[in-house]
Amino acid sequence: MSNPSPDVIQPTGADTPAAKAPVEHSLLKKSGPDDTLLTAYRKVEKKLASQLKNRLMNIVGCELAVEMASSDTSPYLDWHAAQEADAVYLQYLFGVSKKPIWVRISRLFLTACVDCFFGGNFDGQTCTKGNLTRSEKAMIDRLAGAICENLTDGWSAVLETKIRYAGFVHDKGDIEIELDDPNILVGSARVALSGHAIEAIDFVQSIDGLAEIEPQLNRPQSRETDVVDPVWQSSMKDSLDQVYMPVRSVLARPTMELSQLSRMAVGDILPVSPTDNVPLIIGDRVFAHGCIGEQNGGVAFKIKYFL
Repeated sequence: MSNPSPDVIQPTGADTPAAKAPVEHSLLKKSGPDDTLLTAYRKVEKKLASQLKNRLMNIVGCELAVEMASSDTSPYLDWHAAQEADAVYLQYLFGVSKKPIWVRISRLFLTACVDCFFGGNFDGQTCTKGNLTRSEKAMIDRLAGAICENLTDGWSAVLETKIRYAGFVHDKGDIEIELDDPNILVGSARVALSGHAIEAIDFVQSIDGLAEIEPQLNRPQSRETDVVDPVWQSSMKDSLDQVYMPVRSVLARPTMELSQLSRMAVGDILPVSPTDNVPLIIGDRVFAHGCIGEQNGGVAFKIKYFL
């Protein structure tokens, strides 16, 4: 089992000595200055939902249906306490945020994925118990990679960032995260396999994590376009046409002992085997192959094919 090294949770309850007061912000207040963060995350969720089905189908190799609900706000400790069913928890790091994204995968869904992957049919209730099997661990790796791609693609709706998979834990007690704000956003995905629906996946995003990436959201975004400025294109072509590149052909590459080289004198002849596969080199890259011939009384190179 892979074990990430997350931060340490510091509960903010009244029973903790010198408890730190929750950070005040307006993320969840409509029209507040941070409301743009919640709006941005809704775009992320929408893109997550649109791609999740195809990525899961590529993993399990069978038809399935995915229904993903928008995130609900919940205190982290309440969500953590409610995790009674067997599950695995995948940790992802993203952008400049020190607060990870956690993805919960139910053990029932994990069993279903393994059954379908090996050509079986999920009966809706059979679930592996106890320690994770080798097949389940292999399936976790497959799901982790697909979800990592899905998260990266989802976040591309608002910014360019790299999502990194940091491992998983099997016991919810091993989930550790330091939060200033106790609230999280939990988006749940229900997956139907073989006609049986499962509360399969939770995407857990901390409010702190959203606040940390806010400066990136405010950066100007470059916009790709398929329209090419014809004036710029013509100017660029004219400039490139004036660039000089060293061009050479190599007729042979003989090797000699140092003793032979030391005895060489004017008039010595180095034999060269005839060949019709002489490389034409531009800069340090082989550009074409051809053969050596004669033209107008001089040595010439004839191109046979380009690479």
